[in-house]
Amino acid sequence: MDSTRSVSHTIQGQSVAQPLTASAAVAGTVTPPDAFDRLQPEPASQAHILRSYQRDTAQVGRLTELVSELLRSMAGTRWLTHKQTIVDLAVRAVYLMLTFGRGRQTLGEEYTDILPTANKLAPTRRRRLLTVALLLLPTALTSPSMLHYLRGDPYDHSRWAAAKRRVARFIESPLGQSLPEIHLVMFMFGGRFYEFARRATGMVYVSDMPPLPAEHKPASYEPLGLIMALPLLYRLFPRSTGGASGASATRAVAGSMEEKVKENDYSGTATPIRNAPEDSVVVTSEEQYDLPNTYLDEEALDLPERQCTLCLESRGTGEGSGGTTAVTECGHIFCWGCLGGLDKMECPLCRQALRMERLIAAYNL
Repeated sequence: MDSTRSVSHTIQGQSVAQPLTASAAVAGTVTPPDAFDRLQPEPASQAHILRSYQRDTAQVGRLTELVSELLRSMAGTRWLTHKQTIVDLAVRAVYLMLTFGRGRQTLGEEYTDILPTANKLAPTRRRRLLTVALLLLPTALTSPSMLHYLRGDPYDHSRWAAAKRRVARFIESPLGQSLPEIHLVMFMFGGRFYEFARRATGMVYVSDMPPLPAEHKPASYEPLGLIMALPLLYRLFPRSTGGASGASATRAVAGSMEEKVKENDYSGTATPIRNAPEDSVVVTSEEQYDLPNTYLDEEALDLPERQCTLCLESRGTGEGSGGTTAVTECGHIFCWGCLGGLDKMECPLCRQALRMERLIAAYNL
């Protein structure tokens, strides 16, 4: 008897020939292959990871706002202003410990059907707690109170004080300030770790949804990462050509500007100086400072599209704006002076965290 021979099976009136081994032929049965033998969960897409992070951030933001309102009514605005960083850390720590720390999915992970794994297994309790601590570490290190502690006493020359000062200098350096952007660019190209803490602990997201066909695969974020990398590289590696000559020219122009301001002080008027270098500061009167710095006519300035949502005036004409329009990182546009008077450092429209040093001054917009 041949070890591999064909046996005909009649399935719904059709004859199908299948090769069988000798033992299977003797038994007279056919064992179909298991469809789940090679089933492996696919890695979560960049869009799902990003959407999960945004969902969790929105939930933490809502909880922080509720807790802040409660504490403000109990302890006052001044106390909350000094303790806002601690409140933010406490709310986020409680949220992470009640979800991810207990081995449960966060609201963002449930929303996008993704699961955290480590070495193709569920993360252990120790790894989860370490990840939570690393997720909270950047906010704690960049807080004003922590930076003040790290700077310490400049006259203390012990090793511990020197190490703290080195850490503070690194955090405040251009490279330290750009680390979140560098990691975000890496995510745009790699697409596995959106947060540095999960990269450090090896937390990889897998999708809990059925695999999509090739034609329905989500688009890559690599073009966006390239666009973000170009200005980042320009900031980290500025052009060195003309550094000495540019500095001397700036000092010369600043000296001439100072003499011109002194001359104008006797007459009581200040003449605006054009073509001034970017590093120079021109001091003018308050009346001239608040004049619209634009070539748009009055009809264009009064268009409804140019109305600031905070002061309800034409953008750039608010008090303290100096005719300048401010563009936030989230893409919303306000008067420069209106953003300077905010109580909460967040965008008034989308509630995204607002960093004043990242505002872009726009003109004729």
